[in-house]
Amino acid sequence: MLRATGMARVLWRALLLASLSMAVALPVHAQAPDVNPVPDAEPAAGTVVATDAPEAIGLPPYVGVSDSGELILTPETSARWAAERNTQVRIQEETVPEAEGRLRQADAADGLTVGLSGAAIFMGPVSEVTLPGGEGEEPATFQVSPDQQYQATISARKPLYTGGRSGLGEDIAREGIDIARAGTDIARLSVSQGARTAGYGVLRAVQLAGVAAAQVTAIAEHVSNAEALEEAGVVAHFDVVQARTELARAQEQLITAQTAIEQTKAQLRQLLALPQGCPLQIVDPPPPGMPAGDLPEIIDIAQADRPEVQTSAIALRIAELNRKLAGRSRAASVALTGSYSRQSSGAGLSSNDYNWQVGVVAEKPILDGGRKRGEVITADAQVAQAELGLQQAQERVALEVVQAWLAVQEAEERIVTANQGLVEARERRRMAQLRYREGLAAGIEVIDADTALAAAEASLVNAEYDRQLAVTRLRSAMGITMAEPQQEVEGQ
Repeated sequence: MLRATGMARVLWRALLLASLSMAVALPVHAQAPDVNPVPDAEPAAGTVVATDAPEAIGLPPYVGVSDSGELILTPETSARWAAERNTQVRIQEETVPEAEGRLRQADAADGLTVGLSGAAIFMGPVSEVTLPGGEGEEPATFQVSPDQQYQATISARKPLYTGGRSGLGEDIAREGIDIARAGTDIARLSVSQGARTAGYGVLRAVQLAGVAAAQVTAIAEHVSNAEALEEAGVVAHFDVVQARTELARAQEQLITAQTAIEQTKAQLRQLLALPQGCPLQIVDPPPPGMPAGDLPEIIDIAQADRPEVQTSAIALRIAELNRKLAGRSRAASVALTGSYSRQSSGAGLSSNDYNWQVGVVAEKPILDGGRKRGEVITADAQVAQAELGLQQAQERVALEVVQAWLAVQEAEERIVTANQGLVEARERRRMAQLRYREGLAAGIEVIDADTALAAAEASLVNAEYDRQLAVTRLRSAMGITMAEPQQEVEGQ
């Protein structure tokens, strides 16, 4: 009997520690506190605002501030804010203008280019010719070669025909913009789900801390009963010692649970790019609703909307364009060229001069040593890889949807069994307390009943949490970044 009851206490502690270490949580089923709207007014002149204060952060309208200065968020608003504010998302967003810059470069490939060059050249030694002068005159010296020269040239080139290579380059660059945008969507989807999970993690940690606090209260009550029964000579002093020891252990578990709350809040602040000193309060949102449709329909929606699948489809289109480009590597090219040059010399017999030219230049590679064939083989292999990559992305998305769907079904069944287990644990605790007061049971039976009740409450917390988190993961697997505001209102 003692071995079995001791095992129950060990299992409860293991369950609590495992639940807290997951850093994901069930919302506390309590009324949300009053939320003050974010004030529009700026701080008064001369007021010093701390960098981690709400006024210094800049809050969107869906984030509230409590009377004590805490930012009030739900898991859903946490997800929405993280998608806008997270550092990784902002880094990914910068890839879009980078891709747009590459498109401008590709557009310029068949555009008119004009260049201007100039030179100033100083030369020596200078060649001179001396001619004898007339009667009574000095000889005359003439400089034959110039000692300096200036030249300016303006040139222009306009491709007339590139064999379609320029157009293909522009198409590839346009697809690059789409893939950068899809990559940003992937980052938003991942970060928003991470923030949503962290938000539920805070709520779950609060819920489990409440379970641990209730166990401390129950064991403290048992300590008082044991002390009273010892004074009456009904139980031995060992019962009191044992009860006090279990109370100390329960208090230790409560400290662990309270620490988990702050640890999970720290993770959420990191996802929101907030200072670690910024106070947060996470409130219980309406339960997320299951997406409409049966499993095959949801899989079809996910495979059509998930940005990972879209990215793989774009990668396939780019590979096909590169294959076309490889096939035209030996195509002819024609360009119109022209230049105008003007030069002048500082001295000497050279004269100022200018020249111009206009022409058409045509190029056609004849032999390349098999380079084109190698490029085509490489491009064909890349297309095949991209096709398999698209298929793999669709399979992975379908797997994620099925796993999340099954997790929802499992959690719903666990809620039913956990509720029944909670009913049993409460009745067992009531009977243990009654037997102990009548002197028919040892104190350890009451302690184990309290432990079993706490474990049953934690099991229900985790089952309900797992159901809500599984629903949010299913929505995320479908490519839904966040719930629409009206959906939350309807849920209320």
